[in-house]
Amino acid sequence: MEAAKIKNVTAAGVPTRVVAVGVGSNVDVDELKNISSQPQYRNVIMVQSFSCLLDVEEQLRSIIWNGRCLSSIIPSVVALA
Repeated sequence: MEAAKIKNVTAAGVPTRVVAVGVGSNVDVDELKNISSQPQYRNVIMVQSFSCLLDVEEQLRSIIWNGRCLSSIIPSVVALA
């Protein structure tokens, strides 16, 4: 799993942040928590549909462009939600 590779880099001293984005109602929240960096309440983002990503656009932009997120945002979706 790519998230495990990123977490290994973090353990080696390279600061990284993994933000997991779940879209839809069939998302495995535990999987998102396992993928994301700590603290999970800041790094797991849930929305009901892809169009709702616009509702969290500013939050995602802030995470990425403020240099606090060195990894890609990983969408983890079950049943293409």
